[in-house]
Amino acid sequence: EQRKKYSNSNVIMHETSQYHVQHLATFIMDKSESIVTVDDAIRKLILLNSKEKIWTQEMLLQVNDKSIRLLDCESQEELEDFPLPTVQHCQTVLNQMRYSSILLLVCQDSEQHKPDIHFFNCDEVEAEMVHEDIESALADHKHGKKIRPQTLKANQEKIKQRQSILPPPQGPAPIPIQHDTRGSGVNRNRVAPPSQHNPDYERRSSGSHDHEESRAILAQKIEKETQILNCTLDDIEVFVARLQKAAEAFKQLNQRKKGKKNKKKGPAEGMLTLRARPPSEAEFIDCFQKTKLAFNLLAKLRKHIQNPSASELVHFLFGPLELIVSSCGGPELARSVVSPLLSKDATDFLRGHLTPKEINLWDSLGETWTRSRAEWPREANIPTYIPKFRNGWEPPMEIFRGAPWEIDIGHLQEELSSANGYPYRNSSLKRGQTADQAQAVDAFKQNVTQHVNRNFEAQGMALPKRYAKIRYDFTARNANELSVLKDEILEVLEDNKQWWKLLNRSGQAGYVPYNILDVVKLEELEQSNQRYKGDLGSRGYGPSSPTHKLPASYAGDKWG
Repeated sequence: EQRKKYSNSNVIMHETSQYHVQHLATFIMDKSESIVTVDDAIRKLILLNSKEKIWTQEMLLQVNDKSIRLLDCESQEELEDFPLPTVQHCQTVLNQMRYSSILLLVCQDSEQHKPDIHFFNCDEVEAEMVHEDIESALADHKHGKKIRPQTLKANQEKIKQRQSILPPPQGPAPIPIQHDTRGSGVNRNRVAPPSQHNPDYERRSSGSHDHEESRAILAQKIEKETQILNCTLDDIEVFVARLQKAAEAFKQLNQRKKGKKNKKKGPAEGMLTLRARPPSEAEFIDCFQKTKLAFNLLAKLRKHIQNPSASELVHFLFGPLELIVSSCGGPELARSVVSPLLSKDATDFLRGHLTPKEINLWDSLGETWTRSRAEWPREANIPTYIPKFRNGWEPPMEIFRGAPWEIDIGHLQEELSSANGYPYRNSSLKRGQTADQAQAVDAFKQNVTQHVNRNFEAQGMALPKRYAKIRYDFTARNANELSVLKDEILEVLEDNKQWWKLLNRSGQAGYVPYNILDVVKLEELEQSNQRYKGDLGSRGYGPSSPTHKLPASYAGDKWG
């Protein structure tokens, strides 16, 4: 949603240019922080990235003939204003981590003892484009030249070309499941597919409850439920990361304010204030709803997921749940969240697997969490819960109509006009977190990052393979995306709404925007097969995808 909202934020008018960026981090260049050179700061950023300790913050970066300004995307409020004479260094960092197009700025004003180094991810326009703009502005200001108008004209053409060919998708490419060379999931942080000879699966497919469903339809249903569970866990993880980001920024902000003689806003405090802003009450409620949905799905899919199992995932979820409840001042807000209720299967599952400490937390949330749908009156007006996911994917409505947590046994709830309903309560949102909560969050991120294997296949149930033809060239901007060429034909592995996961004929898999591809008809695939002979089982067709080399190393200039 945000990506679509800010897609028109990259504009150039007269002598002012504006780019949509994501602030990654700000460090003080100081020996006490082990940051003496630019390379030191880059190494620290890479280390934080490897530990998943980077939390992005959307903002707008403006360049004019006097300064570089940072603005809040929502309110257009000025966060920072760096006069050009205070900008000591500008550089790009390319293909060094998940964020593949990074701009860094080293800034120091007359009141600062040590310079700050700021990192921005440029995912909608290339970092090189912003870098050229800033360098031309600095050169004009220092030497009195007028080379920037030419730079702005060239950048404007690049922006127009990119927007006309490839409208930005509404969300970032998902983090893909990692596989070994044999194609089987080996990472302990995900759930393996069900066994091909799972007796529980056989009983479900041949039992009285599902006897009318064919094996293929049953496989497809479980795959969709698994995909919903993955998206739910993804969104919970993002929310927890936002809480971490706010807590860390709040800590840094207080450190910078200590010892200040005046109340004037210092450098970088505007950005930190924005980053320290906690999620809204509606966002807390959305996370509580998705946590309840996750409990329902884990109970429903418990016989089909493993490594980690459904019970292990429940334990991982209770750490972040404790943090979230604490962050909003106690259980009151969670108690107000009625929809979705839990199924009887889910409440029985939780009672049978939770630790005493987890049971206490669960019971504190009240009957909207502990009483199953079957224990509520049939006439209870409980709205059907339809989740909205950050990645834009819209799950099939039929998954929720008739779900065990939506209906009483033998009683089909009438369709309600409101898809989501919940009361609002005032709450005090805390930014801090205890060491135990931080450990729980780390356990959640380490063990649930990849979640459940999305490539569910049961014996004899593999769905027919699908292929897509590329309409425009696309260059991958990070390790999750896949570079493709026009007219290339690739196998479709996943078809989420905004990003499709494709496999090329070199065996490389990655995400590609849905709006640059067309599903290929069988006859067109056969024609391509004659032109580009290859293995239908694992290869795509058409031109080979491009590959990219890493840039040279960076200068180690010392600062301060």
